[in-house]
Amino acid sequence: FDPVKVQRTIRIAGIDTHTILLAPALMARLAKEAPGIDIRFENYGPDLIERVETGRLDLAFATANTPLPPGARSESYAHDKLVLVLRKNHPMAKKKWAIEDYGRWDQVGISILGDAGSDMDAQLARFGVQRRMALVTPTFIGAVAAVAQTDMVTTIGRVFAARFADQFGLVLKDPPLPEVKLETTIVWSRVRGADPVLAWLRGVIREVARETMSLPSNPRQTRVSRPAEKTQCAKTT
Repeated sequence: FDPVKVQRTIRIAGIDTHTILLAPALMARLAKEAPGIDIRFENYGPDLIERVETGRLDLAFATANTPLPPGARSESYAHDKLVLVLRKNHPMAKKKWAIEDYGRWDQVGISILGDAGSDMDAQLARFGVQRRMALVTPTFIGAVAAVAQTDMVTTIGRVFAARFADQFGLVLKDPPLPEVKLETTIVWSRVRGADPVLAWLRGVIREVARETMSLPSNPRQTRVSRPAEKTQCAKTT
């Protein structure tokens, strides 16, 4: 097919990290190579899996450790690392952050599907640490804005945090966690598996994200869900 001749609207489940970091460069690329493709970013929700499986959503962004619904496919598009974010004048800004400090300072969480828990809480639990979510917000930009004006802290992807560190006066620290890798994926349904337009667009997204959403990336991997896997297509930080 010829991307220049395509007239189509593509619907993608995503959040503000995608609309801020990915969308501007993606749309600039599409304006040159596929000017007839329109992009609609949509919210996640309890009906996310149904929307993907029925084709009402063409693509969804997720974390790599998110189990896939039956028949879904995913492939990596960005590789990042978790980073601890606090304001420059925070009492801990110039001190070493210990894992116990997660239980001493109020946190800002990002809830995509209405649950402020995350894989990070499981890591902390292994050390007997439980953090208090003083604020839960549906956006990453809201989290860094709140951290910039309070003594709360948040732990998010380094690429997004670095993008706003100067603007909001933030300090970024490597967190003392066993696992800090953050791999993100594009998910699609078997309903869209043979769609040449989506296959082409996924390739464009990978190329754009390599420059806008990723630390130096690893080779792309594709995986297929097992029938027993059931889940939502997003995780919370």
